[in-house]
Amino acid sequence: MRIVLASVLALIAIGCAAGSDRSEGAAPATAAAATAVPCDSGASEGAGVGRRDVVIGPLALVAARNNADRRRTAFGGHGYKIPATLPVGQIATLKVPPRWHGKVGLIFTQADQARAWEKGVRGAPRAVRFTACANPEAGTRSGWPGGIVVDRPRCPMLVVRVVGSSERHRARVPLGRRCT
Repeated sequence: MRIVLASVLALIAIGCAAGSDRSEGAAPATAAAATAVPCDSGASEGAGVGRRDVVIGPLALVAARNNADRRRTAFGGHGYKIPATLPVGQIATLKVPPRWHGKVGLIFTQADQARAWEKGVRGAPRAVRFTACANPEAGTRSGWPGGIVVDRPRCPMLVVRVVGSSERHRARVPLGRRCT
């Protein structure tokens, strides 16, 4: 059992290191590759989840509900600044489902932000893997700055999958228009 656990942890570490080792201008290796966003690239969040947050399983998109009637002003006018938080010790992947590919992108690294400024949605990844800090002294949640880019005002469905669970969590996010 210890060997299996050590092997799984080693594979996770290698995957996170590979994802964060990309050069500034490089795109993900494959369309299915998720941008790795490790614990140390975010900040501790002591607060819990608020009414204005869009909650997708354990992941919260902070104040995302505030964007229903707002224009795209972030990331070169392509999107919205929407930080993400995750409970300590969790690893989860936020994904844009195939129906929304080419219409919605996720921005949670400096390299992805630079590409989105230049190329809009085409420069943004479709999946981001968040690794929350494991230290309980860091707060109740880990948080990361970032956001979402769109080709026009939309209310896309986003999906979250937590490592160790086969369950997929889904929620709509208002980006320049209300979700009905």
